[in-house]
Amino acid sequence: MAAAGNGRDVVPGRALADGGVPRSVLDSAGLGPRQAVAMWQENMGFFYDVRLRNGGDERFHVHAEAFHLGEIALSSYRCVAQNFDRSRARIGRDGLDQITVQVCLRGSHGRRDGGPDEKACAGDLIVSDLAQVQSTGTSGIDSVNLTMPRRLLAPLLKAPDEHNLRVIPGNAPLTALLRGHLIGLYEAAPAMSGSDAEAVTRPTIELAAAAINSAVAEENAASVQLALTGEIRRHIDRHITGRDLTAETIAALFGISMRKLYYLFEPHGGFSRYIQDERLRRCRAELVDPGRRHDAIGEIAGRYGFGHRKSFVRAFRRSFDMTPREMRALAAEGRRRTREHGADRTLWHCIREIR
Repeated sequence: MAAAGNGRDVVPGRALADGGVPRSVLDSAGLGPRQAVAMWQENMGFFYDVRLRNGGDERFHVHAEAFHLGEIALSSYRCVAQNFDRSRARIGRDGLDQITVQVCLRGSHGRRDGGPDEKACAGDLIVSDLAQVQSTGTSGIDSVNLTMPRRLLAPLLKAPDEHNLRVIPGNAPLTALLRGHLIGLYEAAPAMSGSDAEAVTRPTIELAAAAINSAVAEENAASVQLALTGEIRRHIDRHITGRDLTAETIAALFGISMRKLYYLFEPHGGFSRYIQDERLRRCRAELVDPGRRHDAIGEIAGRYGFGHRKSFVRAFRRSFDMTPREMRALAAEGRRRTREHGADRTLWHCIREIR
């Protein structure tokens, strides 16, 4: 379905009549450079502040495409050099909690203030945590991007909060496997059915986790320890509102010593810190959820064991650089801006829906 005059071909984000997967296309062909830049910034503005580099607006053209494969999104874009910024305020407004792995096919992408080893070049991967602040720059770039919800990826990672803007070298064996898999998946996506998409979701996430984990050189935990930690974390996830998530009860449940439990959670800042961080994430998710907008902040905090308002606000501010009230206000502002953009689905709506 072509949207006349705006350079976009948009396929609605639902299963197609023939059983295919939802697909969106953003293309500036036929637009003047200034219109093309405005279109790109409007679309990317859901997630990033975007500024072109080196006077690129005089020759600007962009082609971007996304497939919504159930609980993951696969996208690509081809564009000139630009800067991307994601601030705490923006994170508060959109409430996103996904992780993207970008495969650089051409050009480079990395921290603007980083050295050569903090820039992904052709063949490399770069990890982008949408719940963390970012300040990056690209050269002219072609990329394929896999976006996954944290709730599915994080339990498979050794240190889930320590990968933002991590560059994974393209010559690593697992990097090559993931790169080939994503390129092949992207090429196959137009002909895939909904059931095909569901079948590839879990293996794709597991391969992405394996590629990310291999880049953490300081972490060489045995596979059995990693698997055990994953099982414990999944148990915590299922019982996060429970009052018995203590070191004693968890150690007894899994038949290990408390010393062993503390050792397993050292990469996550410690067992108690891990529990608190997970509960704070759940509070954040409810604060930005429009369906919970009438719930009192104290009620949300209480569901996750935070009985003292001041200590909850202090812990929340330490994790997210803003108070719960500020987070909720920013989320409301973000929803209002989304409504002002209209109901048309764009390339980035499918990423918003991955939770």
